[in-house]
Amino acid sequence: MRNRIEWTLAERWAEVRRAESEPVDVDRLAAALLGVADASRSVTRDDDLEIANAAQFAECAKVADRLAALAPGDQEVARRAAELIDQVERGRAFRWDEPVRTAALCAAAAVVAVGGALLGSGADSVLLVVVTAVLGNLLLFSTVLTARRPMWRVRAELMAPMIRAHGI
Repeated sequence: MRNRIEWTLAERWAEVRRAESEPVDVDRLAAALLGVADASRSVTRDDDLEIANAAQFAECAKVADRLAALAPGDQEVARRAAELIDQVERGRAFRWDEPVRTAALCAAAAVVAVGGALLGSGADSVLLVVVTAVLGNLLLFSTVLTARRPMWRVRAELMAPMIRAHGI
């Protein structure tokens, strides 16, 4: 059985489809899209709408991409649309988790890869060159994969204790 939030979100998307099927009213379509974003985000104790998980971010990104192509005439709708687009754009940026540790591990990966290649070429060992190159690249890949975090996730972790109502 679907929960109430999923029903609300489905109802909001139905409003968007209705707004699209009628003669073009940009303000109504933008307001319907903002309703989808509002229904999907979590609410803080201060009544701010925050993106708190990956599903919410995906939904808001879909809405923001559609809103970017619209130019609502209503100032309030335009302001809310600009805020959502800005929130999604900030969320798409990345941040390095523990930058000093990340830089040290990346440097170690480069030393392993290049040092192994130099040692392997001096010893005429193709196997040593290949193994150290693979190990260095795996270390670099895993470091980047684990240390690069999207800003929406960083913000969601900071705001988690303040959430009073969860979205989708």
